[in-house]
Amino acid sequence: MEKIMITGATGKLGGLSINHLLDKRGISANQIIALVRDKQKAEHLAEKGIELRIGTYDDLNSLQSAFQGVSKLLFISSAELDNTTRLKQNYNVVMAAKSAKVGHIFYVGLANPEIRAYGLEDVELAIEHAIRAVNLPFTFLRNSTYLDEVARDLNAAVKHGELLSSTSGKAFNYVLRRDLALVNAMVLTEEGHKNKTYELVRSKLITFSEMASVLSRIVGEEISYKETPSNLTIEKLIESGVKRGSAESLVNTFHKAIADQKFLSTSKDLERLLGDQLTPLDQSIESLLK
Repeated sequence: MEKIMITGATGKLGGLSINHLLDKRGISANQIIALVRDKQKAEHLAEKGIELRIGTYDDLNSLQSAFQGVSKLLFISSAELDNTTRLKQNYNVVMAAKSAKVGHIFYVGLANPEIRAYGLEDVELAIEHAIRAVNLPFTFLRNSTYLDEVARDLNAAVKHGELLSSTSGKAFNYVLRRDLALVNAMVLTEEGHKNKTYELVRSKLITFSEMASVLSRIVGEEISYKETPSNLTIEKLIESGVKRGSAESLVNTFHKAIADQKFLSTSKDLERLLGDQLTPLDQSIESLLK
């Protein structure tokens, strides 16, 4: 029986990927293996009949043991932001997968890493090359930024009637995390994805101004849009009348990255893979409202 392992199984993307495998792809729980750090935090998975194996990206030996008998490995890139640590951790996964004779590795990284816009892309490219170098069958799933990152902004806008942005009016690519998880589940259970690379971003960008218009339609009342200088501190924004929660969102790194035009890539890969299962923009935004 084919065994599918999900790394980061107790995280958001890994957990959603497991849910889609069970609910939408018809995979039985005894075909899924969850790689976890702590079994106690994964009891909800064990209760479904999913096998739990302990392993961490820092411990090569634990990964070599955990990967035994795995046919397909969904390898979600390390969340570590220090590139030296991130590189070592991800490299351990590749070496363990090779040693354990994993049949196919599905690597979840960042969209368009050749652009090197965000500071982590060189690690992503290095790991893709390592997977190729050790001759592992692969599928590279290059993920967009999560629209989920602006959930706080959207809810604050509905509460106060105004969507605030410090993105300098720049556009960005976006996908719901759950849609990216569905792609994971699909490619893990379909033929035809061997040695393919997918840029999982939408074919059209969006701005905060456009999101304000969509929000207005959803809630049935006018949600205005206001751009604030990107160099203001939280304290200065609060002094100007901005609520603390909104102020904290405005100075976060995601807004700054958008302002610096770091999320401009587009592709039709996502639409080709998901078709009508790709969540429309209005439904995507509505799903993030509390």
